[in-house]
Amino acid sequence: MVLTYIRRAVAAAAVVAAAGCTVHSTETPALIGPSGLALTLRVTASPDSITQDGASASQITVTALDEHGNPKSGQAIRLDIFQNGVAQDFGTLSARTLVTGNNGTATSVFTAPPAPPNGIFAPCPESLLPGSCVTIIATATGTDLTAANPEGVVIRLTPPGLIVPPAGAPTASFTVTPTPVQMNLPATFDASASTPGTNATSLNYAWTFGDGASASGRIVTHAFTQIGTFTVTLTVTNERGLSASTTQTVTVATSPLPTGDWVFSPTTPAAGDTVVFNATAVRAAPGRTIVSYNWNFGDNTPSQSGVLTTHAFTTAATYNVVLTVTDDVGQVAVITKAVTIK
Repeated sequence: MVLTYIRRAVAAAAVVAAAGCTVHSTETPALIGPSGLALTLRVTASPDSITQDGASASQITVTALDEHGNPKSGQAIRLDIFQNGVAQDFGTLSARTLVTGNNGTATSVFTAPPAPPNGIFAPCPESLLPGSCVTIIATATGTDLTAANPEGVVIRLTPPGLIVPPAGAPTASFTVTPTPVQMNLPATFDASASTPGTNATSLNYAWTFGDGASASGRIVTHAFTQIGTFTVTLTVTNERGLSASTTQTVTVATSPLPTGDWVFSPTTPAAGDTVVFNATAVRAAPGRTIVSYNWNFGDNTPSQSGVLTTHAFTTAATYNVVLTVTDDVGQVAVITKAVTIK
């Protein structure tokens, strides 16, 4: 502005000289109008990084200084919100029009807007960190708006994050049924008694059975194919990444053999009579099933199968009839009885 007045004075002197008049002296006109140094605005935000959650706030402080650097009271100031260079209501201000006090300052409170419903935050050119940014611009107002250049401060709006309390360690516990555990018989391993720990809600279950096999899940089954003693380990992990383990020693034995007896009728058969042989009273061990019945009548005739069968002896004599029963894991029970034919 000062340079403008000087240029005008020089131009006036040149016009007078060109008109043939003698110019004895020139004077620079007195300065009128505002000076860029007459008023300085300073803007701060505390804090300058808040969460974009619709509630977090930052205090905006505007300080007005006169040409001598002293606080200027009574200065009217307007605040505006800019987001990505565009003036808009991105958040709120408790006051947009301020007047400085005796200490030359005035304050307003900026409250962050809610998080975007789609979870996508506008980029912040002023920061490499995630989140949006707003700029609060302070402009001096009054009869002469050029008394000071507008000044601003940038506030970073960070995405809200879920802060969860510390979690406690889970507990691991399981039961085995049926007991005793039998070879080739599926046993059930149930970890329902395990707990996820404080401030946790779910568990992952990992099993090792000591025979090279493994499994996952709250309730699993496993069949040991050998007799012996095996260490079964359960490891549980909650959604917070905390784990706990427990072990049990499982002794695996062979299954009991099928038990029971077979009968025949008539009980005093004669040669040529049809004799019925019945093995329905023969039972497999719990958890097992009988898969075959083999009858040998001791008279050099072909053997027969089935839980019920018939046979006619052609010659009077006493015969050793042998029933061989096999269960689903290959265990064999042999039941022999003497049958006398008249």
